Amino acid sequence: MNKKLTAIFAILMLALCLAGISYALWSKTLYIYGSVDAGDLDAEITDWFSNDPGTTIDPGYTKHVGWVVCTIDPIDPQKAYLEIHNGYPSYRVHYSLTILNTGNVPWKMQSITVDGTPLPNNVWVPKDLDGDGTNDIEFRIIDSIGEQAEHGESVETSLDTHVLQGAHESFHYTFTISFLLVQWNEYVPP
Repeated sequence: MNKKLTAIFAILMLALCLAGISYALWSKTLYIYGSVDAGDLDAEITDWFSNDPGTTIDPGYTKHVGWVVCTIDPIDPQKAYLEIHNGYPSYRVHYSLTILNTGNVPWKMQSITVDGTPLPNNVWVPKDLDGDGTNDIEFRIIDSIGEQAEHGESVETSLDTHVLQGAHESFHYTFTISFLLVQWNEYVPP
């Protein structure tokens, strides 16, 4: 019985040694080194248009009273400054900004806001810009949300602004329009 146990033990040890040797002969650790070059999501405002640039009769009227001026920041072309001059109740102006994809990643227009208030496509959104509790101006964007631009392509964002009856005479209203651009595959439809 002792001889049988010794033989079984010896055969088991030999099998383990052979398994260990064959594993050592057939295993190898491979290392793969790689690098990732991330893309660049970037844009700038390149152009603007208005249906009342200051040299024409006010849209829908027979007089030239109000007008719009847009200045694209020469140092930071991701900013543009819009000014409505001599706006009056019921004054409406249409303007557009062209945004160029200067990065190498396609982007989509996720949202547009005025002073932090989102503007859905084709819906008038009133704003109280002077804080008196009465809406002064309302804004509307036209079909810009969800538009995509590849590298070197542009998206034209059309906006309408309407001065409401609650606006004060001789008051200078200021507002900020912001665009949120997201990587093309990160866009979430509203």
